[in-house]
Amino acid sequence: MPKIFPALTAAALLATPVVVAAPAGAADSPTAAARRTAVYVQGDSLTVGAGPYIKRRLRGDVRAVAVDAEVGRFTATGMHRLAQSPSARRAKVWVVALGTNDGPDPHALHRYVVRSLKLAGPQREVIWLTVERPGGYGRVNRMLRHLDQQAQRLTVVDWARRVHRTPSLIGGDGVHATAHGYQVRGALIARAARQLAAR
Repeated sequence: MPKIFPALTAAALLATPVVVAAPAGAADSPTAAARRTAVYVQGDSLTVGAGPYIKRRLRGDVRAVAVDAEVGRFTATGMHRLAQSPSARRAKVWVVALGTNDGPDPHALHRYVVRSLKLAGPQREVIWLTVERPGGYGRVNRMLRHLDQQAQRLTVVDWARRVHRTPSLIGGDGVHATAHGYQVRGALIARAARQLAAR
């Protein structure tokens, strides 16, 4: 069953989420399960921009959200931090938003995705985002979409497809989001993390 999160309209993404309170004693309800869950986000400058919106969207829905992001971060650096982070070890859901600063090498990124799943182990869910930037990254995204169909515990959030439907989400450099684009990116990530946290 496909797990790629569809590209929603901006209005749908930015609408205030509706939280249905769990009835008394429903300890195993999705809301109760999510509120016991921590989320860890590892990323580059796009996550620096989207991080506040991810936290805002998940506030009250999960136990904790840790965002570790830096401008110019390469995937190798992010993966090292993922492996060493106490916040990552405490989290059930990992979001890895890396690859924008690497070359468009699907084989290299495939190895990083597989590595992240091994690090996560059977008890965690892992989210990766497709990459939107000029220069042949379509090959990287096709690999991610294909791997999404094969790997358990992997969910791909298709940022590139969302941008292709609404090009105004990206600024003039073809890489970084606009102010509105960061809101949409944050909402996409939060939506996926919330659904996985509720499992």
